[in-house]
Amino acid sequence: MLIAKARLIWGLVAAAATLVLVITGALVILIGGLASTEQSNQDQAESGCIGGTNAIPTGGGVGVDGEEAEGSVSGFTTEQVQNARTIVAVGKQAGVPAYGWVIALATAMQESTLRNVNYGDRDSVGLFQQRPISGWGSVADIMNPVKSAQAFYGVAAHTGNTGLLDIAGWRKMQVTAAAQAVQRSAFPLAYAQHEDEARALVAALADGVSAADLTATATDVSCTIGMAGISTSVVRPIQAGLALDNNNYGNSGSNWANMHTGNDYSSPCGTPVQAAHGGTVVIESGGGWGWSGRWLLKVQTAPGNLTTWYGHMQSLSVSPGQRVKAGQVIGQVGSEGNSTGCHLHFEVHPHGGGYLQDQVDPAAWLTKNIGKTLEATKQVAGLPGVGPRGAGQPAAAPAAVSGPQVRIAQANIKVSMSRSRYRSDLAKVMKHGPDFVSLNEAQSRSVSDISVRGYGSYRASADEYGARSQALSPVVMWRTDRWVAVDKGVVQLTKPVTGVKNDNRYATWVVLASSDGSGRISVISTHAMTSPARSPQARKNEAQRGFAKLAGLAQGLQKYGPVLVAGDLNSPYPRGGGDGDPWGPKPLMTKAGMTSSFETLGAPPQGWATHDGGGTIDWLLGSSATASSTRHATFRLESDHHGLVADYKIRGQ
Repeated sequence: MLIAKARLIWGLVAAAATLVLVITGALVILIGGLASTEQSNQDQAESGCIGGTNAIPTGGGVGVDGEEAEGSVSGFTTEQVQNARTIVAVGKQAGVPAYGWVIALATAMQESTLRNVNYGDRDSVGLFQQRPISGWGSVADIMNPVKSAQAFYGVAAHTGNTGLLDIAGWRKMQVTAAAQAVQRSAFPLAYAQHEDEARALVAALADGVSAADLTATATDVSCTIGMAGISTSVVRPIQAGLALDNNNYGNSGSNWANMHTGNDYSSPCGTPVQAAHGGTVVIESGGGWGWSGRWLLKVQTAPGNLTTWYGHMQSLSVSPGQRVKAGQVIGQVGSEGNSTGCHLHFEVHPHGGGYLQDQVDPAAWLTKNIGKTLEATKQVAGLPGVGPRGAGQPAAAPAAVSGPQVRIAQANIKVSMSRSRYRSDLAKVMKHGPDFVSLNEAQSRSVSDISVRGYGSYRASADEYGARSQALSPVVMWRTDRWVAVDKGVVQLTKPVTGVKNDNRYATWVVLASSDGSGRISVISTHAMTSPARSPQARKNEAQRGFAKLAGLAQGLQKYGPVLVAGDLNSPYPRGGGDGDPWGPKPLMTKAGMTSSFETLGAPPQGWATHDGGGTIDWLLGSSATASSTRHATFRLESDHHGLVADYKIRGQ
């Protein structure tokens, strides 16, 4: 009876959806001739993809033929002209429109009078008065006019800071507004005074530019996926009320080789499926995609960036390489491939990883992001995925961090310790001079508690997850003189199990670029579920799902270069060999290409214990292909955990 009623309800829903589509289609046919052109122009104008009413004041000196007067370089020294030529040349090489050169020159005129000075406010130096302490690179990088200009435009390899191309709609901003969006100066209106002079200087130095080129162009780089990314408001892949959420992300069973890497949304076959966000369509077929049916459709914001997967569809409404908007219909629900009924299989990969790589819980991701505007992560030179546009495949692997070694420390400093005792233990960790630090049980600690001079830090936001949430437990720290954070995030590994507290557990990750330009490395800190071994099988199963997600995250980040994982895993390392706990991390992390320092080096000189109780439950792991542990040691803390530190030799990929 219940099944019959359910089928009747879904039949009515499907019929209603079809009727809505038919009526909507009829309305489009009736009014399309009147509205399509106007709406298209409006959409394009809002995205900055066409010209039109120019929101940017036009400077003087425009001739009757519409061309900018060539002007001259009189009044500028040889040094100033040479620096201006460099800024223009860097912009041209990076594909920045001429209006971007005007903004860059006006900025440098205000900041340094176009002189490459080695002094400024606090630690500011160079043409754009960029600050090393704010992540713009080393002093040497900033004093290099080419690198400094690349950083301002947002195309530099040595910094992940926001540049001009990362500013949504910059083409429609006034010069001073666009400059301020990058510089965040205490004098936001100061750049306006150099606007006309900057236009004249560009006209004098660059051939073939017109007045229109120096105000607004017909083609905006923000419209090009993979250059500046695209902005998009997130929607449900199937409209609310037309699907049932099976909430089966991370499940195990005979239908899945490892774990269920997406979420299933049951809906009648033929129900419209829409893009959850804007991007470019990639269609996979053949090979290992048979589980999805005839094809697996992906919507990609940029290669190596946010990508969502749509499986089991019975028909498609789009073609490869087509750009779609959030909410645009891309196909119909089906039951193709490895399927037991009509449903949409939906996956979310924040960094465009493959199967078991960097996927996250789609239901949680949608809850967090529906209605929000997202942007593709900036493609920094050397990161993966910067290949031919629209190819949908990552380029060659990026350069790994070079020589000779890096040092990482792991410390679970007990949550119940006083601030003074906590800071004392943290000081003991820092005495080892690590490049990176993983902290656990930091959920009750303030930002100042975990702050150390010369180190940056990242953990989940208390505003987003709530004070004392387990999401705040893992922290990643790094030396700011050697490393710049270019990407970061938090992934939930486990969910609550009925009747047991504190099963929400997370991993915090950071991708870091070496300040000497030698490459990138990723660091993951995690604090796994407590005491699964003494718990019912349901908790062991959930712990195993959590380690599978951790392994997927580590594997996904390996495309950026070497990966280090640190944390209290609450599963003892198998000292006598083998895989240890059948639900534990070793087999899954090994499959993901990660090797523990214990496996490489055996017991530390101080013995196996990483906890006062004698257990070896704090682990350090490195990506087998690119990072080899050369020494490790434990050290005493006032906490119930011992500190663990290891050196890793980094190899090229």
